[in-house]
Amino acid sequence: MGSVATTHLIRAREFHLASRWEEACAEYAAADAAEPLAVEDLASYAEAAQVSARGDEAVELLHRVFDLRVQADQLDEAAEVAFWVWWVLVNSNQVVEAGGWLQETTRVLGPVAAASPWLRCPEAMMQATRGDHARAGELLGSVVQDGQGEVVPWALCMWGQTLIEEGRLSEGLERLEEAMSILRRRRLSPRVTPWVYCAGVRGSCLARDFTRARAWSRSMAGWLDSLSSLGGAYLGNCRIYRSRLMCLDGAWPDALQEIAEVCGDLEGYTGWICGHAFYQLGEVRRLRGERAAAEAAYLRAAEHGCPTQPGLALLRLADGEVSAASAGVRRALTEVISKVDRLDLLKAAVTIYLEAGDVEAARGAVAEFEEIAGEQATPVIEAETATIRGALALAEDDPGRALPFLRRAVGAWQEQETPYEVATLNVLIGQACRALDDEDGARIEFTAARETFTRLGALPDLARLDAIVFPGDATSNTHGLSPREIEVLRLIAKGRPNRAIASELHLSERTVHRHVANIFTALDVDSRTAAVTYAIKHRLIEVGML
Repeated sequence: MGSVATTHLIRAREFHLASRWEEACAEYAAADAAEPLAVEDLASYAEAAQVSARGDEAVELLHRVFDLRVQADQLDEAAEVAFWVWWVLVNSNQVVEAGGWLQETTRVLGPVAAASPWLRCPEAMMQATRGDHARAGELLGSVVQDGQGEVVPWALCMWGQTLIEEGRLSEGLERLEEAMSILRRRRLSPRVTPWVYCAGVRGSCLARDFTRARAWSRSMAGWLDSLSSLGGAYLGNCRIYRSRLMCLDGAWPDALQEIAEVCGDLEGYTGWICGHAFYQLGEVRRLRGERAAAEAAYLRAAEHGCPTQPGLALLRLADGEVSAASAGVRRALTEVISKVDRLDLLKAAVTIYLEAGDVEAARGAVAEFEEIAGEQATPVIEAETATIRGALALAEDDPGRALPFLRRAVGAWQEQETPYEVATLNVLIGQACRALDDEDGARIEFTAARETFTRLGALPDLARLDAIVFPGDATSNTHGLSPREIEVLRLIAKGRPNRAIASELHLSERTVHRHVANIFTALDVDSRTAAVTYAIKHRLIEVGML
Protein backbone atom coordinates (compact mmCIF):
# COMPACT_ATOMS: atom_id res chain seq x y z
CA MET A 1 0.00 0.00 0.00
CA GLY A 2 1.29 3.45 -0.92
CA SER A 3 2.29 6.05 1.65
CA VAL A 4 -0.76 8.26 1.00
CA ALA A 5 -3.18 5.37 1.44
CA THR A 6 -1.30 4.15 4.51
CA THR A 7 -1.46 7.58 6.17
CA HIS A 8 -5.21 7.86 5.60
CA LEU A 9 -5.75 4.30 6.79
CA ILE A 10 -3.83 4.83 10.03
CA ARG A 11 -5.97 7.91 10.76
CA ALA A 12 -9.14 6.02 9.85
CA ARG A 13 -8.36 3.23 12.29
CA GLU A 14 -7.57 5.72 15.05
CA PHE A 15 -10.82 7.63 14.49
CA HIS A 16 -12.75 4.37 14.41
CA LEU A 17 -11.36 3.23 17.75
CA ALA A 18 -12.20 6.68 19.19
CA SER A 19 -15.84 6.35 17.98
CA ARG A 20 -15.32 9.34 15.66
CA TRP A 21 -17.11 7.61 12.84
CA GLU A 22 -17.75 10.51 10.48
CA GLU A 23 -14.05 11.36 10.47
CA ALA A 24 -13.21 7.68 10.14
CA CYS A 25 -15.42 7.47 7.05
CA ALA A 26 -13.63 10.40 5.42
CA GLU A 27 -10.21 8.82 6.03
CA TYR A 28 -11.34 5.36 4.94
CA ALA A 29 -12.75 6.87 1.74
CA ALA A 30 -9.49 8.70 1.04
CA ALA A 31 -7.46 5.54 1.61
CA ASP A 32 -9.85 3.51 -0.56
CA ALA A 33 -9.60 6.06 -3.37
CA ALA A 34 -5.80 5.87 -3.28
CA GLU A 35 -5.79 2.08 -3.20
CA PRO A 36 -8.72 -0.35 -2.73
CA LEU A 37 -9.01 -1.41 0.89
CA ALA A 38 -8.41 -4.93 2.08
CA VAL A 39 -11.52 -6.75 3.25
CA GLU A 40 -11.06 -6.16 7.00
CA ASP A 41 -10.57 -2.41 6.62
CA LEU A 42 -13.41 -2.28 4.11
CA ALA A 43 -15.64 -3.99 6.70
CA SER A 44 -14.63 -1.38 9.29
CA TYR A 45 -15.41 1.38 6.79
CA ALA A 46 -18.85 -0.14 6.23
CA GLU A 47 -19.46 -0.32 9.96
CA ALA A 48 -18.50 3.35 10.44
CA ALA A 49 -20.85 4.36 7.61
CA GLN A 50 -23.65 2.26 9.07
CA VAL A 51 -23.34 3.65 12.59
CA SER A 52 -23.22 7.24 11.32
CA ALA A 53 -26.49 6.72 9.35
CA ARG A 54 -24.91 6.81 5.89
CA GLY A 55 -27.21 4.02 4.78
CA ASP A 56 -26.68 3.98 1.02
CA GLU A 57 -22.93 4.19 1.45
CA ALA A 58 -23.00 1.39 4.03
CA VAL A 59 -24.98 -0.90 1.72
CA GLU A 60 -22.59 -0.30 -1.17
CA LEU A 61 -19.58 -1.03 1.04
CA LEU A 62 -21.19 -4.11 2.59
CA HIS A 63 -21.90 -5.50 -0.86
CA ARG A 64 -18.20 -5.17 -1.66
CA VAL A 65 -17.29 -6.94 1.58
CA PHE A 66 -19.81 -9.69 0.82
CA ASP A 67 -18.38 -10.28 -2.64
CA LEU A 68 -14.83 -10.44 -1.28
CA ARG A 69 -15.86 -12.92 1.43
CA VAL A 70 -17.58 -15.14 -1.14
CA GLN A 71 -14.58 -14.99 -3.48
CA ALA A 72 -12.34 -16.07 -0.59
CA ASP A 73 -14.78 -18.91 0.24
CA GLN A 74 -15.42 -17.33 3.66
CA LEU A 75 -19.10 -18.16 3.49
CA ASP A 76 -19.91 -18.00 7.22
CA GLU A 77 -18.42 -14.51 7.36
CA ALA A 78 -20.33 -13.62 4.18
CA ALA A 79 -23.58 -14.69 5.85
CA GLU A 80 -22.96 -12.23 8.69
CA VAL A 81 -22.28 -9.45 6.18
CA ALA A 82 -25.50 -10.39 4.38
CA PHE A 83 -27.40 -9.90 7.64
CA TRP A 84 -26.01 -6.40 8.04
CA VAL A 85 -27.00 -5.49 4.47
CA TRP A 86 -30.54 -6.66 5.25
CA TRP A 87 -30.60 -4.75 8.53
CA VAL A 88 -29.51 -1.45 6.95
CA LEU A 89 -32.15 -1.83 4.22
CA VAL A 90 -34.90 -2.61 6.75
CA ASN A 91 -33.95 0.38 8.87
CA SER A 92 -34.18 2.56 5.76
CA ASN A 93 -37.73 1.29 5.02
CA GLN A 94 -36.45 -0.52 1.93
CA VAL A 95 -38.40 -3.63 2.82
CA VAL A 96 -38.81 -4.93 -0.74
CA GLU A 97 -35.10 -4.53 -1.42
CA ALA A 98 -34.32 -6.26 1.87
CA GLY A 99 -36.47 -9.26 0.92
CA GLY A 100 -34.89 -9.48 -2.50
CA TRP A 101 -31.44 -9.36 -0.97
CA LEU A 102 -32.23 -12.30 1.32
CA GLN A 103 -33.35 -14.35 -1.69
CA GLU A 104 -30.12 -13.52 -3.51
CA THR A 105 -28.11 -14.42 -0.42
CA THR A 106 -29.84 -17.81 -0.17
CA ARG A 107 -29.00 -18.55 -3.79
CA VAL A 108 -25.35 -17.48 -3.49
CA LEU A 109 -24.57 -19.08 -0.12
CA GLY A 110 -26.71 -22.17 -0.49
CA PRO A 111 -26.80 -24.44 2.59
CA VAL A 112 -24.59 -22.01 4.52
CA ALA A 113 -27.39 -19.42 4.48
CA ALA A 114 -29.88 -21.87 5.99
CA ALA A 115 -27.43 -22.88 8.69
CA SER A 116 -26.26 -19.36 9.56
CA PRO A 117 -27.41 -18.10 12.98
CA TRP A 118 -27.23 -14.53 11.64
CA LEU A 119 -29.63 -15.28 8.79
CA ARG A 120 -32.19 -16.90 11.11
CA CYS A 121 -32.73 -13.47 12.70
CA PRO A 122 -34.56 -11.93 9.70
CA GLU A 123 -36.91 -14.92 9.58
CA ALA A 124 -37.56 -14.59 13.31
CA MET A 125 -38.37 -10.91 12.95
CA MET A 126 -40.75 -11.68 10.09
CA GLN A 127 -42.57 -14.31 12.18
CA ALA A 128 -42.85 -11.93 15.13
CA THR A 129 -44.28 -9.23 12.85
CA ARG A 130 -46.90 -11.69 11.65
CA GLY A 131 -47.84 -12.46 15.26
CA ASP A 132 -46.28 -15.93 15.38
CA HIS A 133 -44.28 -15.30 18.53
CA ALA A 134 -43.85 -19.02 19.22
CA ARG A 135 -42.05 -19.63 15.91
CA ALA A 136 -39.98 -16.47 16.37
CA GLY A 137 -38.96 -17.69 19.82
CA GLU A 138 -37.95 -21.10 18.45
CA LEU A 139 -35.73 -19.50 15.83
CA LEU A 140 -34.11 -17.06 18.24
CA GLY A 141 -33.59 -19.79 20.84
CA SER A 142 -31.73 -21.83 18.24
CA VAL A 143 -29.57 -18.81 17.41
CA VAL A 144 -28.62 -18.39 21.06
CA GLN A 145 -27.86 -22.10 21.36
CA ASP A 146 -25.92 -22.50 18.11
CA GLY A 147 -24.41 -19.05 17.62
CA GLN A 148 -21.15 -17.55 18.76
CA GLY A 149 -19.98 -14.01 19.21
CA GLU A 150 -22.19 -10.98 18.74
CA VAL A 151 -25.12 -12.81 17.19
CA VAL A 152 -25.93 -14.18 20.67
CA PRO A 153 -26.63 -10.84 22.45
CA TRP A 154 -28.35 -9.63 19.29
CA ALA A 155 -30.71 -12.61 19.25
CA LEU A 156 -31.26 -12.41 23.02
CA CYS A 157 -32.46 -8.82 22.63
CA MET A 158 -34.84 -9.66 19.82
CA TRP A 159 -36.09 -12.70 21.75
CA GLY A 160 -36.62 -10.68 24.92
CA GLN A 161 -38.65 -8.04 23.11
CA THR A 162 -40.72 -10.69 21.34
CA LEU A 163 -41.58 -12.37 24.64
CA ILE A 164 -42.53 -9.05 26.22
CA GLU A 165 -44.80 -8.13 23.31
CA GLU A 166 -46.42 -11.55 23.74
CA GLY A 167 -47.11 -10.67 27.38
CA ARG A 168 -44.45 -12.96 28.89
CA LEU A 169 -42.77 -10.11 30.73
CA SER A 170 -40.53 -11.89 33.21
CA GLU A 171 -39.17 -14.29 30.58
CA GLY A 172 -38.52 -11.43 28.21
CA LEU A 173 -36.71 -9.39 30.83
CA GLU A 174 -34.52 -12.41 31.65
CA ARG A 175 -33.34 -12.57 28.02
CA LEU A 176 -32.62 -8.85 28.00
CA GLU A 177 -30.74 -9.13 31.30
CA GLU A 178 -28.54 -11.84 29.80
CA ALA A 179 -27.77 -9.65 26.78
CA MET A 180 -26.94 -6.72 29.06
CA SER A 181 -24.64 -8.98 31.08
CA ILE A 182 -22.73 -9.88 27.92
CA LEU A 183 -22.47 -6.19 27.06
CA ARG A 184 -21.11 -5.36 30.51
CA ARG A 185 -18.49 -8.12 30.36
CA ARG A 186 -17.32 -7.71 26.78
CA ARG A 187 -16.64 -4.88 24.38
CA LEU A 188 -19.20 -5.22 21.61
CA SER A 189 -19.03 -3.52 18.22
CA PRO A 190 -20.55 -0.07 17.55
CA ARG A 191 -23.32 -1.80 15.59
CA VAL A 192 -24.38 -4.16 18.34
CA THR A 193 -23.84 -2.02 21.46
CA PRO A 194 -26.66 0.49 20.77
CA TRP A 195 -29.01 -2.34 19.77
CA VAL A 196 -28.48 -4.06 23.13
CA TYR A 197 -28.89 -0.84 25.11
CA CYS A 198 -31.98 0.25 23.20
CA ALA A 199 -33.58 -3.18 23.39
CA GLY A 200 -32.96 -3.32 27.12
CA VAL A 201 -34.42 0.09 27.89
CA ARG A 202 -37.30 -0.27 25.41
CA GLY A 203 -38.16 -3.76 26.64
CA SER A 204 -38.15 -2.77 30.29
CA CYS A 205 -40.34 0.26 29.48
CA LEU A 206 -42.78 -1.97 27.61
CA ALA A 207 -42.79 -4.35 30.58
CA ARG A 208 -43.43 -1.39 32.91
CA ASP A 209 -40.25 -2.19 34.83
CA PHE A 210 -39.16 1.42 35.22
CA THR A 211 -36.64 0.66 37.96
CA ARG A 212 -34.75 -1.59 35.56
CA ALA A 213 -35.26 0.86 32.69
CA ARG A 214 -33.72 3.69 34.71
CA ALA A 215 -30.75 1.55 35.73
CA TRP A 216 -30.06 0.49 32.16
CA SER A 217 -30.62 4.03 30.93
CA ARG A 218 -27.97 5.31 33.35
CA SER A 219 -25.56 2.73 32.00
CA MET A 220 -26.50 3.71 28.44
CA ALA A 221 -26.07 7.40 29.25
CA GLY A 222 -22.54 6.75 30.47
CA TRP A 223 -21.73 5.09 27.17
CA LEU A 224 -23.42 7.80 25.10
CA ASP A 225 -21.64 10.55 27.00
CA SER A 226 -18.30 8.88 26.23
CA LEU A 227 -18.86 9.34 22.49
CA SER A 228 -17.70 12.34 20.51
CA SER A 229 -20.81 12.35 18.32
CA LEU A 230 -24.42 11.40 19.01
CA GLY A 231 -25.56 11.55 15.40
CA GLY A 232 -27.14 8.84 13.29
CA ALA A 233 -30.05 6.48 13.50
CA TYR A 234 -28.36 3.96 15.77
CA LEU A 235 -27.57 6.43 18.52
CA GLY A 236 -30.77 8.35 17.88
CA ASN A 237 -32.75 5.24 18.76
CA CYS A 238 -31.04 5.09 22.16
CA ARG A 239 -31.76 8.76 22.76
CA ILE A 240 -35.47 8.27 22.04
CA TYR A 241 -35.79 6.06 25.11
CA ARG A 242 -33.60 8.37 27.17
CA SER A 243 -36.08 11.16 26.34
CA ARG A 244 -38.99 8.93 27.32
CA LEU A 245 -37.50 8.23 30.73
CA MET A 246 -36.71 11.93 31.25
CA CYS A 247 -40.39 12.60 30.59
CA LEU A 248 -41.41 9.90 33.07
CA ASP A 249 -39.11 11.42 35.68
CA GLY A 250 -40.73 14.84 35.22
CA ALA A 251 -37.78 16.47 33.41
CA TRP A 252 -39.92 17.61 30.49
CA PRO A 253 -37.67 20.43 29.19
CA ASP A 254 -34.72 18.02 29.11
CA ALA A 255 -36.87 15.37 27.42
CA LEU A 256 -37.98 17.88 24.79
CA GLN A 257 -34.44 19.09 24.12
CA GLU A 258 -33.16 15.52 23.79
CA ILE A 259 -35.82 14.33 21.36
CA ALA A 260 -35.86 17.56 19.35
CA GLU A 261 -32.11 17.16 18.78
CA VAL A 262 -32.65 13.56 17.65
CA CYS A 263 -35.38 14.56 15.19
CA GLY A 264 -33.22 17.35 13.83
CA ASP A 265 -30.31 14.99 13.40
CA LEU A 266 -32.50 12.47 11.55
CA GLU A 267 -33.87 15.07 9.12
CA GLY A 268 -33.61 13.65 5.62
CA TYR A 269 -33.22 10.10 6.92
CA THR A 270 -35.96 7.51 6.47
CA GLY A 271 -36.99 4.51 8.51
CA TRP A 272 -38.89 3.32 11.54
CA ILE A 273 -36.41 4.92 13.94
CA CYS A 274 -37.41 8.31 12.55
CA GLY A 275 -41.06 7.45 13.08
CA HIS A 276 -40.52 6.55 16.72
CA ALA A 277 -38.48 9.70 17.27
CA PHE A 278 -41.19 11.97 15.89
CA TYR A 279 -43.87 10.12 17.88
CA GLN A 280 -41.92 10.76 21.09
CA LEU A 281 -41.55 14.41 20.07
CA GLY A 282 -45.31 14.57 19.61
CA GLU A 283 -45.89 13.05 23.03
CA VAL A 284 -43.74 15.60 24.85
CA ARG A 285 -45.29 18.49 22.95
CA ARG A 286 -48.80 17.16 23.60
CA LEU A 287 -48.21 16.98 27.33
CA ARG A 288 -46.90 20.55 27.30
CA GLY A 289 -49.95 21.82 25.40
CA GLU A 290 -48.06 22.63 22.18
CA ARG A 291 -50.90 21.28 20.09
CA ALA A 292 -49.97 22.40 16.58
CA ALA A 293 -46.38 21.27 17.06
CA ALA A 294 -47.57 17.94 18.50
CA GLU A 295 -49.85 17.28 15.54
CA ALA A 296 -47.04 18.11 13.13
CA ALA A 297 -44.78 15.64 14.92
CA TYR A 298 -47.42 12.88 14.77
CA LEU A 299 -47.80 13.58 11.05
CA ARG A 300 -44.05 13.14 10.57
CA ALA A 301 -44.23 9.88 12.54
CA ALA A 302 -46.96 8.60 10.22
CA GLU A 303 -44.89 9.55 7.17
CA HIS A 304 -42.23 7.15 8.43
CA GLY A 305 -44.72 4.33 8.98
CA CYS A 306 -45.01 4.67 12.75
CA PRO A 307 -48.41 4.33 14.52
CA THR A 308 -49.70 7.60 16.00
CA GLN A 309 -52.03 6.20 18.65
CA PRO A 310 -52.85 6.66 21.44
CA GLY A 311 -51.02 10.00 21.33
CA LEU A 312 -53.09 11.54 18.55
CA ALA A 313 -56.37 10.48 20.18
CA LEU A 314 -55.30 12.06 23.47
CA LEU A 315 -54.38 15.23 21.58
CA ARG A 316 -57.87 15.32 20.06
CA LEU A 317 -59.34 14.80 23.53
CA ALA A 318 -57.39 17.78 24.87
CA ASP A 319 -58.81 19.83 21.99
CA GLY A 320 -62.36 18.82 22.98
CA GLU A 321 -62.78 16.62 19.87
CA VAL A 322 -64.10 13.67 21.85
CA SER A 323 -65.68 11.86 18.89
CA ALA A 324 -62.46 11.99 16.89
CA ALA A 325 -60.49 10.79 19.90
CA SER A 326 -62.88 7.89 20.45
CA ALA A 327 -62.83 6.90 16.78
CA GLY A 328 -59.03 6.99 16.67
CA VAL A 329 -58.47 4.77 19.67
CA ARG A 330 -61.22 2.34 18.60
CA ARG A 331 -59.61 1.96 15.19
CA ALA A 332 -56.16 1.40 16.70
CA LEU A 333 -57.52 -1.36 18.95
CA THR A 334 -58.74 -3.27 15.90
CA GLU A 335 -55.23 -3.68 14.50
CA VAL A 336 -52.80 -3.85 17.43
CA ILE A 337 -51.86 -7.42 18.41
CA SER A 338 -49.03 -6.94 20.92
CA LYS A 339 -50.39 -7.29 24.44
CA VAL A 340 -48.19 -4.59 25.94
CA ASP A 341 -49.14 -2.17 23.18
CA ARG A 342 -52.80 -2.96 23.80
CA LEU A 343 -52.35 -2.02 27.45
CA ASP A 344 -51.29 1.51 26.42
CA LEU A 345 -54.23 1.82 24.05
CA LEU A 346 -56.75 0.43 26.53
CA LYS A 347 -55.61 2.78 29.29
CA ALA A 348 -56.08 5.75 26.95
CA ALA A 349 -59.38 4.32 25.73
CA VAL A 350 -60.82 4.27 29.25
CA THR A 351 -60.04 7.97 29.68
CA ILE A 352 -61.51 8.84 26.28
CA TYR A 353 -64.65 6.71 26.61
CA LEU A 354 -65.42 8.13 30.05
CA GLU A 355 -64.99 11.67 28.72
CA ALA A 356 -67.42 10.74 25.93
CA GLY A 357 -69.91 9.40 28.49
CA ASP A 358 -69.66 5.89 27.05
CA VAL A 359 -69.40 4.04 30.35
CA GLU A 360 -70.24 0.69 28.77
CA ALA A 361 -67.32 0.94 26.34
CA ALA A 362 -65.08 1.95 29.23
CA ARG A 363 -66.18 -1.14 31.17
CA GLY A 364 -65.19 -3.29 28.20
CA ALA A 365 -61.77 -1.65 27.97
CA VAL A 366 -61.21 -2.09 31.71
CA ALA A 367 -62.21 -5.75 31.47
CA GLU A 368 -59.74 -6.44 28.66
CA PHE A 369 -57.00 -4.52 30.47
CA GLU A 370 -57.61 -6.63 33.60
CA GLU A 371 -57.50 -9.83 31.54
CA ILE A 372 -54.10 -8.96 30.07
CA ALA A 373 -52.79 -7.50 33.31
CA GLY A 374 -53.81 -10.60 35.26
CA GLU A 375 -51.10 -12.56 33.47
CA GLN A 376 -48.36 -10.28 34.82
CA ALA A 377 -48.84 -8.66 38.23
CA THR A 378 -46.02 -6.12 38.17
CA PRO A 379 -46.25 -3.07 40.48
CA VAL A 380 -46.80 -0.63 37.61
CA ILE A 381 -49.40 -2.77 35.86
CA GLU A 382 -51.21 -3.16 39.17
CA ALA A 383 -51.10 0.64 39.58
CA GLU A 384 -52.49 1.14 36.08
CA THR A 385 -55.23 -1.39 36.74
CA ALA A 386 -56.19 0.34 39.99
CA THR A 387 -56.21 3.71 38.21
CA ILE A 388 -58.68 2.73 35.51
CA ARG A 389 -60.84 0.80 38.00
CA GLY A 390 -61.01 3.89 40.17
CA ALA A 391 -61.80 6.17 37.23
CA LEU A 392 -64.58 3.82 36.13
CA ALA A 393 -66.08 3.63 39.63
CA LEU A 394 -66.03 7.42 39.81
CA ALA A 395 -67.89 7.64 36.50
CA GLU A 396 -70.42 5.14 37.84
CA ASP A 397 -71.17 7.57 40.71
CA ASP A 398 -69.51 5.35 43.29
CA PRO A 399 -66.74 7.54 44.76
CA GLY A 400 -66.56 5.43 47.90
CA ARG A 401 -65.56 2.41 45.81
CA ALA A 402 -63.25 4.52 43.66
CA LEU A 403 -61.11 5.91 46.48
CA PRO A 404 -59.38 2.67 47.63
CA PHE A 405 -58.34 1.95 44.03
CA LEU A 406 -57.07 5.49 43.51
CA ARG A 407 -55.19 5.60 46.83
CA ARG A 408 -53.50 2.30 46.01
CA ALA A 409 -52.51 3.58 42.58
CA VAL A 410 -51.13 6.89 43.81
CA GLY A 411 -48.96 5.10 46.36
CA ALA A 412 -47.52 2.82 43.69
CA TRP A 413 -46.78 5.72 41.33
CA GLN A 414 -45.11 7.65 44.14
CA GLU A 415 -42.80 4.69 44.69
CA GLN A 416 -42.00 4.78 40.97
CA GLU A 417 -41.17 8.52 41.28
CA THR A 418 -43.41 9.51 38.37
CA PRO A 419 -44.82 12.96 39.22
CA TYR A 420 -47.21 13.33 36.29
CA GLU A 421 -49.04 10.09 37.00
CA VAL A 422 -49.31 11.03 40.68
CA ALA A 423 -50.78 14.43 39.78
CA THR A 424 -53.43 12.94 37.48
CA LEU A 425 -54.45 10.67 40.35
CA ASN A 426 -54.58 13.66 42.70
CA VAL A 427 -57.23 15.09 40.38
CA LEU A 428 -59.30 11.90 40.44
CA ILE A 429 -59.00 11.60 44.21
CA GLY A 430 -60.03 15.25 44.55
CA GLN A 431 -63.13 14.58 42.46
CA ALA A 432 -63.99 11.58 44.63
CA CYS A 433 -63.55 13.67 47.79
CA ARG A 434 -65.77 16.40 46.39
CA ALA A 435 -68.44 13.86 45.46
CA LEU A 436 -68.38 12.75 49.10
CA ASP A 437 -68.75 16.40 50.27
CA ASP A 438 -65.18 16.52 51.59
CA GLU A 439 -64.18 19.93 50.21
CA ASP A 440 -61.06 20.16 52.37
CA GLY A 441 -59.83 16.84 51.02
CA ALA A 442 -60.67 17.89 47.47
CA ARG A 443 -58.83 21.20 47.84
CA ILE A 444 -55.68 19.49 49.12
CA GLU A 445 -55.65 17.04 46.22
CA PHE A 446 -56.36 19.72 43.61
CA THR A 447 -53.63 21.91 45.10
CA ALA A 448 -51.09 19.09 44.91
CA ALA A 449 -52.05 18.39 41.31
CA ARG A 450 -51.82 22.05 40.37
CA GLU A 451 -48.36 22.41 41.88
CA THR A 452 -47.07 19.45 39.89
CA PHE A 453 -48.77 20.41 36.62
CA THR A 454 -47.39 23.94 36.95
CA ARG A 455 -43.87 22.69 37.61
CA LEU A 456 -44.01 20.31 34.69
CA GLY A 457 -45.63 22.80 32.32
CA ALA A 458 -48.63 20.52 31.73
CA LEU A 459 -50.92 23.21 30.31
CA PRO A 460 -53.75 20.93 29.07
CA ASP A 461 -53.98 19.32 32.49
CA LEU A 462 -54.03 22.73 34.18
CA ALA A 463 -56.88 23.82 31.92
CA ARG A 464 -58.79 20.62 32.68
CA LEU A 465 -58.16 21.09 36.40
CA ASP A 466 -59.54 24.61 36.19
CA ALA A 467 -62.70 23.25 34.59
CA ILE A 468 -63.05 20.76 37.46
CA VAL A 469 -62.23 23.14 40.29
CA PHE A 470 -64.31 25.98 38.83
CA PRO A 471 -67.23 24.21 37.11
CA GLY A 472 -69.22 26.24 34.65
CA ASP A 473 -68.34 28.21 31.57
CA ALA A 474 -64.58 27.95 30.95
CA THR A 475 -64.31 31.39 29.35
CA SER A 476 -65.94 33.18 32.27
CA ASN A 477 -63.85 31.20 34.76
CA THR A 478 -60.57 32.22 33.13
CA HIS A 479 -61.72 35.77 32.28
CA GLY A 480 -60.02 35.60 28.91
CA LEU A 481 -56.69 34.33 30.20
CA SER A 482 -54.86 31.43 28.57
CA PRO A 483 -53.71 28.44 30.67
CA ARG A 484 -50.15 29.77 30.52
CA GLU A 485 -51.29 33.21 31.73
CA ILE A 486 -53.14 31.55 34.60
CA GLU A 487 -49.85 29.86 35.51
CA VAL A 488 -48.03 33.19 35.44
CA LEU A 489 -50.77 34.80 37.54
CA ARG A 490 -50.48 32.10 40.20
CA LEU A 491 -46.76 32.64 40.43
CA ILE A 492 -47.28 36.40 40.64
CA ALA A 493 -49.60 35.70 43.59
CA LYS A 494 -46.74 33.78 45.23
CA GLY A 495 -44.57 36.88 44.98
CA ARG A 496 -42.33 35.63 42.19
CA PRO A 497 -40.60 38.33 40.08
CA ASN A 498 -40.51 37.95 36.30
CA ARG A 499 -37.03 36.42 36.31
CA ALA A 500 -38.06 33.68 38.76
CA ILE A 501 -41.25 33.01 36.79
CA ALA A 502 -39.22 32.70 33.60
CA SER A 503 -36.87 30.22 35.26
CA GLU A 504 -39.67 28.13 36.77
CA LEU A 505 -41.71 27.94 33.56
CA HIS A 506 -38.66 27.69 31.26
CA LEU A 507 -39.59 30.87 29.41
CA SER A 508 -37.66 33.98 28.47
CA GLU A 509 -38.14 37.08 30.64
CA ARG A 510 -39.46 38.87 27.56
CA THR A 511 -42.18 36.24 27.16
CA VAL A 512 -43.12 36.51 30.83
CA HIS A 513 -43.29 40.31 30.51
CA ARG A 514 -45.70 39.89 27.60
CA HIS A 515 -47.86 37.48 29.61
CA VAL A 516 -47.98 39.94 32.52
CA ALA A 517 -49.04 42.75 30.16
CA ASN A 518 -51.78 40.51 28.71
CA ILE A 519 -53.01 39.70 32.22
CA PHE A 520 -53.25 43.39 33.12
CA THR A 521 -55.19 44.09 29.92
CA ALA A 522 -57.58 41.13 30.29
CA LEU A 523 -58.36 41.90 33.93
CA ASP A 524 -58.34 45.69 33.43
CA VAL A 525 -55.82 46.28 36.24
CA ASP A 526 -52.58 48.23 36.38
CA SER A 527 -50.49 46.43 39.02
CA ARG A 528 -49.49 42.97 40.16
CA THR A 529 -51.25 43.48 43.49
CA ALA A 530 -54.47 44.46 41.74
CA ALA A 531 -54.21 41.45 39.45
CA VAL A 532 -53.82 39.07 42.39
CA THR A 533 -56.70 40.71 44.28
CA TYR A 534 -58.94 40.38 41.23
CA ALA A 535 -57.88 36.74 40.71
CA ILE A 536 -58.71 35.76 44.29
CA LYS A 537 -62.02 37.60 44.24
CA HIS A 538 -63.11 35.94 41.00
CA ARG A 539 -61.69 32.52 41.95
CA LEU A 540 -59.12 32.47 39.17
CA ILE A 541 -56.84 31.24 41.94
CA GLU A 542 -57.64 29.95 45.40
CA VAL A 543 -56.01 31.24 48.56
CA GLY A 544 -55.31 27.68 49.64
CA MET A 545 -53.27 27.09 46.50
CA LEU A 546 -50.86 29.97 47.11
